Formats: sequence, C-alpha cells, structure tokens
Amino acid sequence: MIAIVRSEWLKLRTTAVPWVMAGIALLINGLLILVIYLNHDSNGGGFGGGGSGSSATISGVGYPHTTQQLRNLVGSGFEGYLLALLLGVLIVTTEFRHKTVTTTFLITPVRPIMVAGKLLMAAIAGAGMAIIMLVSSLIGGGLTLVGLGGSFSALLHQVPAVAPGMILVFILFAILGVGIGSLITNQVAAIVVTLGWFIILEGILVSLVHGAAKWVPTGAAEAAANLTRNRGDVSLFLFNWWQGTLLMLAYGLVFALVGSMILTRRDIT
Repeated sequence: MIAIVRSEWLKLRTTAVPWVMAGIALLINGLLILVIYLNHDSNGGGFGGGGSGSSATISGVGYPHTTQQLRNLVGSGFEGYLLALLLGVLIVTTEFRHKTVTTTFLITPVRPIMVAGKLLMAAIAGAGMAIIMLVSSLIGGGLTLVGLGGSFSALLHQVPAVAPGMILVFILFAILGVGIGSLITNQVAAIVVTLGWFIILEGILVSLVHGAAKWVPTGAAEAAANLTRNRGDVSLFLFNWWQGTLLMLAYGLVFALVGSMILTRRDIT
C-alpha cells in the first residue's frame, strides 16, 4: 500500500491539477477574506452583521476582535472544501480521461486496492489544501487585521479551535470526491453531478425539508468542523461533531466501495 500511495503522490505532484487547485484556493480565500471585511464595513462598524457595537473600531474603521469574529476569520477558507471534493474527483477521473488507467491497473491489478490508495492520497491532499487555506487566512487576514489596529496574537490563539475541524472536513470531502469519481468515471459528468448537487440540489432539498440539513454532506461537514459560525436555526438541526464525521466518512466509503465493485466488473479496454 505504501508503494501505491507513493505512486499516487508522484502522479499528483507531476500534473497541473493540484497546483491549479491550490492557486484557485488561494484566490478564493483572498476574496472570502475581502468579503468578510467589506461585510464588516457595510454594517457600520459591525463584523458579520453583529451591529455597530460588536467590533472594535479605530478612526471609524472596525476590525474583528471577539472570539466568534476571529474564528470566522481564521476559518474564512472553509467553503474551499468544494475544491478538496473536486480534487478527489479528479484524482480518479483524470486516469480515465487521459487513458492512464490501463497502466495503473496493470501495475495494481486488484482494483479495490487501487481505489484504497487513491483514498489515502486524497486524504493527504485534502489536509494539505486545508493547511494552505489556513495559512493564507492567517497571512492575509492577519496582516489586514494588524493594519487596522487589531491583534495578530489574538487571531493566532483561535487556530487550535478552528484548524482541526477544518482539516478534518477537507480530508472527508477529498475522500468523498474519490468515491464519486470511482462511481462516475467520466470526468465531465462527475464534475457536473458534483457541482450540481452541492451548489443547487442540496440547497433546494434543505429548503424543502429542513430535517434533511443534518443528513446532507454539507450539514455533516459543518457538524464535523464544529465551527462556531452564524448559521441561524440551521445549526440547531446539525449532528454532534463525531456523528457528522462518521456520516461524512460513510458517504465517501460507500461511494468508493460501490465504485470499486463497478470497476472490478468493468472492461477498461
């Protein structure tokens, strides 16, 4: 298994996919940090809709300083879990798109083992992407915070409360992506189905059936992250962090298991 993971790491780092994803992640996180501060300013000195008294101000310009505000800033890149999901999908589907899957199966003829190797590699890559988002949040958000007169050390103190959950969620979504890619090996179809569900269909389902919020992957992920974000009444319906983790893991492993069974019976040539 170690040899398979090392092989997957070689494939990953010698292709453009992870580097493009990392660049997109940094860009998106920068925009999310900007939105946080712009939203803060648009509320008349409040941060995240907290009102004029919820944030410290200097010369009329406010900055986050409460525990809630600082944690939101550290976890500003949380929504980047979709990139980890897509990375997991691409780890599998790129093999089929570029016809390298035949060579991969010749080297690793037991196909479920190949999928297991990709699951492990996706978990590592997901953790790496989460760390990139966290570091960029600390640098971008921290420098802005200091420039406005805030405390960088106060921001740094919130990392232990946010980082473990965020890294866990990115790992779980990357695993889920491999499961989806194993089930839907056509790259375009897998990406369309994935984005269609998480951007459109999941929101529609939750709006129609409020009890479904804790069962869908996004709700399970937010429970697993245990981020103290302002989610209104939706937060009341979420599972505990360990329940959300198990549910997310179950989603990924079930998809991967079904995908492995289909791959075992599929004629690649």
